Amino acid sequence: MNNTAQTPKVSIIVPVYQVEMYLERAVDSLLAQTLKEKEILLVDDGSEDASPALCDRYAREYPGLVQVIHKENEGLGPARNTGVRAAAGEYIAFVDSDDTVEPTMYEEMYEKAVQDDCDIVMCDVRIRYVEEERETVSVTYPRREIDLPDYIANGNNITYSVNKLFRRSIWAENAYERMLFEDIALIPALMTRYQRVGYVQKPFYTYYRRANTISTSETGAMADIVQAFRYFLGRCNPAYREEAVYCAARQLYWNMTSSRPLFQADFIGLLKEYKKDFLLNPYLGRDKETRKLLAFLDREVIPDNLICVHFSGPVPEAYREEVRRDFPRARLLDADRSAFPADRLPPSVRLALEQGRTAYAEEYAALRLLYEEGGIVLAPDRRASLGLKRLRLNRVFFGFEDAEAITTGCFGALPGHYVIQALLETYEADTVYNQMFLPLGDRIRDFLMIHFGLKPNGRSQLLRQEVQVYLPSVLAYDMKDGDNCCKNASFPVPEGFEAVRDGVLRLWSDRLLENWTLYKKERDKKPAGANAPDKAAPPAPPLPERYRQELDDRVREVTEAYESSTSWRVTRPLRAVGGLWRKWRERRGS
Repeated sequence: MNNTAQTPKVSIIVPVYQVEMYLERAVDSLLAQTLKEKEILLVDDGSEDASPALCDRYAREYPGLVQVIHKENEGLGPARNTGVRAAAGEYIAFVDSDDTVEPTMYEEMYEKAVQDDCDIVMCDVRIRYVEEERETVSVTYPRREIDLPDYIANGNNITYSVNKLFRRSIWAENAYERMLFEDIALIPALMTRYQRVGYVQKPFYTYYRRANTISTSETGAMADIVQAFRYFLGRCNPAYREEAVYCAARQLYWNMTSSRPLFQADFIGLLKEYKKDFLLNPYLGRDKETRKLLAFLDREVIPDNLICVHFSGPVPEAYREEVRRDFPRARLLDADRSAFPADRLPPSVRLALEQGRTAYAEEYAALRLLYEEGGIVLAPDRRASLGLKRLRLNRVFFGFEDAEAITTGCFGALPGHYVIQALLETYEADTVYNQMFLPLGDRIRDFLMIHFGLKPNGRSQLLRQEVQVYLPSVLAYDMKDGDNCCKNASFPVPEGFEAVRDGVLRLWSDRLLENWTLYKKERDKKPAGANAPDKAAPPAPPLPERYRQELDDRVREVTEAYESSTSWRVTRPLRAVGGLWRKWRERRGS
């Protein structure tokens, strides 16, 4: 508030976290507001950079106008809630600490609120794409007067907090969740419950959009977006249910197909939860494009279960930490030997345990849990990346360990899948398989060769549109091509290196050279068609000489590495080859 004792008209809440580079720009734009009766609340959410000191400086320089609250780090939602509790204004606004506002924003929006007795007033948003050095204006609504049902169904910027002015009383019974995407969880539902909505058709708020800066610790929490939509649909006003469902459908379709396809399996679960609402929605019935969302209702997805069987010792803490970080909403089925009494095991598995062959018993137990519960088996010596989520779109999947072997460190299936059932049954009979304690990887390979025509060549294969088999680079080794979902972590290696089998390195370099040959062939191909000129068309421009020279050098290094290596080798050239492969794929548009 300003130096007088007058109650502020608007309280502007700015959550602050690690923004020393941008904070002054944001706060200065607030100090430049033409609205005099205001207060600015800077909520320091446990920043460890210079942000707290900057906040304190503003409080000293503008006493009575700028207040600072220092708190432990909890995230954006709780920081906003803290500011709301301290606010004294008639209306409340939120500004992100790396954005800016136009000087007349709050004066004009407050005047609109008072003039029409509004609960909420909105404005347009200018989006500045920092790296691209361009900007655009996102128009909230095409008309000055808001038709609320139409706005909920078809309007823009509905999930934003920052382009809105809220009557303070709204926050007596509402608060942000402690999660990512807290805006989606709350703001659209508020728009359905507070019907006096005003609009100033000007782009007062400037949102600076940068390349993805979500930290590693937040990456797994991106799955919060599904829960955020669940909150929205669960809290909306029943009078606007159809509009809210359609609003959610538009955003879900965009997220599933364009923005966040990695979380498609999670979104499908949400769609099935609200299946009736989506199928019966009249707006979706008229929207041919968004209606494509309904096709996802027919997709089966592997449950969000991670299966970890460990008979021979405790699960490494690093494994648990990574699961909590990257898959916070996954259900960890953590099973030791006590979960499988001897009388529940086939004779060959009981004998294996008696002889100390715990790996054989663990493989059987993981297979059985997979059949009963569905999910993804992730062995204790494996480390998964967030890309594992996309594999839930399969019905059943496996991966090569090398050119012939199938990995048992990571595989998955729907519950009750007949392939997993058939593999389980191989443990029951008195066969040479069980007498020799045949490993699960060999069973899977032989079964898929006999019944599905698997070719043991280390290449990706979709068998009978049912069983997906991945490259070694997807489920066994990180070849630095961006496709890896899981890798063997049982070998300690220096930062920046990877442990890779010789055979896999050879397979990878062969594949690289094959693709290079194919690229050259396609590049130099004569134009097809009856009207093609008799004279061969000039070849497409070749790759720069530096790329071709780099290729020759790196392939030579790779060849020397695997020819002189032991069974396992730490290799830096492999990463360079992976980098080259990415460059070629980008140039080919693949």
